[in-house]
Amino acid sequence: MNIDIKEPISREKWLDALHVAGKADDALEAKLNEAERMLLREAQPKAVYRIMDRNEVITCGFSIEKHLEGCSRVAIMGITLGLGVDNMLRKTQVKDMAMTVILDCGASVLVEQLCDEYEELIKQETEEAYATFRFSPGYGDYPVSEQGRIIRYLDASRRIGLTVTANSLMIPRKSVTALIGLADHPVAGRLATCGECVLRDKCTLRKEGKFCGD
Repeated sequence: MNIDIKEPISREKWLDALHVAGKADDALEAKLNEAERMLLREAQPKAVYRIMDRNEVITCGFSIEKHLEGCSRVAIMGITLGLGVDNMLRKTQVKDMAMTVILDCGASVLVEQLCDEYEELIKQETEEAYATFRFSPGYGDYPVSEQGRIIRYLDASRRIGLTVTANSLMIPRKSVTALIGLADHPVAGRLATCGECVLRDKCTLRKEGKFCGD
């Protein structure tokens, strides 16, 4: 399904992604405004989800198993900004690397905003009264190679044009897949610990004394 962009791109999260402390100065704010116009012009967001019984969904990794513990069903979701954003980033990279970085971070923030909205829509439309937050491949020890399996569950290639390469990279790039646990009793899900995370040795947040669950 096509989805609408209802909110401006969060400046706070955008600046955080750019590692800019405080507010943007006038010059940066002008670039953010220009980048937002470019992104909103090129983005064609699409999303799809499917509900499956927990025992039908193959998962790999301690983190995702614990996250879905106690859940009887799973909502599988996929969302993409579309190839227009990829093409724009490629073209901008040739002539303006600084703007490319701003656009890339803005696109990442935008797709996560849309994920937040779509996640809430899924929860409203499901029968179960309780749900976990979304959990994506690449988080904790849930392998990024599981992207392909999720895309097959969703038939996402046909339905929203979302595919995955042999190296588990999604095309279009600015896309997200995730699982949400569903239950008829309270479930909270579980954040992965740093010790479980495959990126723990490269994590910039850890170097700053932060945690991705903050």
